[in-house]
Amino acid sequence: MNFEELIETRDARKTNKVRMPFGFFYKRLIDDKYSNFVEFHDELADNIQFSDCVRKDSEASAAVADKHQLHFTPNTGEENADGVYAVAVEPGNYLTLNQLLYDNPSVVARKDFLDTTLSDLLTLLATLNENGIRQVCLAPSNILVRKNDNSLRLLLHGSFYERLEMNAEIYDGVESFVAPEVIRGEPSSDRSDVFAAGRFIDYLYASSGLPVEWKAVVRKATADDPDRRYPSVAELAQALKSRRQSLRSAMMGAGALLIALVLLGLFFTLTPNPEPIEFVKPVEEPISDDLLDAGFDPTTEFGAAADSATIANAIKDFQMADSDRIDERKIREFEAKAEQIFRKQYAQEADRILSKIYNNERMSNNQKNFEAASDQVMKELVQKQKELGENSSLSQEKSQQIASQIIEQITERKKAEMGEKPQYGIQK
Repeated sequence: MNFEELIETRDARKTNKVRMPFGFFYKRLIDDKYSNFVEFHDELADNIQFSDCVRKDSEASAAVADKHQLHFTPNTGEENADGVYAVAVEPGNYLTLNQLLYDNPSVVARKDFLDTTLSDLLTLLATLNENGIRQVCLAPSNILVRKNDNSLRLLLHGSFYERLEMNAEIYDGVESFVAPEVIRGEPSSDRSDVFAAGRFIDYLYASSGLPVEWKAVVRKATADDPDRRYPSVAELAQALKSRRQSLRSAMMGAGALLIALVLLGLFFTLTPNPEPIEFVKPVEEPISDDLLDAGFDPTTEFGAAADSATIANAIKDFQMADSDRIDERKIREFEAKAEQIFRKQYAQEADRILSKIYNNERMSNNQKNFEAASDQVMKELVQKQKELGENSSLSQEKSQQIASQIIEQITERKKAEMGEKPQYGIQK
């Protein structure tokens, strides 16, 4: 006896028969080994047509390659008997979802359990529907899970038993997990499985709370009128995915707005009033108009206090947030804003630094003193260009190009303000 069989033996000793819609699930000891069985309710096993339905269900299940579909074999009990009273289920240590949630209710608090269970279920349902098979009922008592990893498994399929006209008996006690038209005795459809899936989602998230973005989706999936539901399980799955992605994008936008407001508040609180600075013309390769349309202004988009480092970090965060949904236009806008803020910041710093030599006292010094001061000023200008350029994620060539033009413009302005052309000055 291997370890798995030892575990099954231990569990079987303390596990009674568990009720499912079609019968009782239990383990039976055969040849010193426990096997899984579903023993059908008497009212089903006594129906002449039921055995034929079971055999067709078994054949169809065998053709489904998905690992979450359990395979089973009809069991007649007596040799050459026509009636099927039970099915032998493929080996494994299984329990119903009902049992799992009763024994370990905290499992629903694990995000990986919820997401994985739902994804596996919708994928399997879509595969079954493509093959003309419908599960019909997704009550927790009609779903099995493998004990070692809690992964979902489906067994018998309701669509094979519709012609028996015994739906009321089969789904007694779990009617709320079955589409209304099926309970009324009408044939099931893919929309019936959409209803069942919607009811299962609602049940699965009952304790942790159904995500707000999914409420409208589940409401549509569980509509009483089949025509108002999603046409297929695949479309239901896509709707769930789209709503989750939409919420993520909305949260990103709200987060960016909140950051902008905070930065704007910090600016007015902490930043002193800057001296008026003459407008600095753009570089030879200006930012394209299509990035600056609709009243674009970096101080209103990110707050007046947003510096080039803030914009650079915003670009990185935006790229990392959801790589498969990157908006290239938005990234270009961020880069354009970073460049504009760099230009504004560097113009302020350059004006301050150049004022150290372009003043009446300094200009009256001899050439040697003026050149020494100019060398120090140039070092400061280069250091600021590197510092602000790196913070804004601009290339060195780009920041040098902008800095060079700003220095030239401010130099010419300061010469004009002094009313005379100086003998000495910083050359480009």
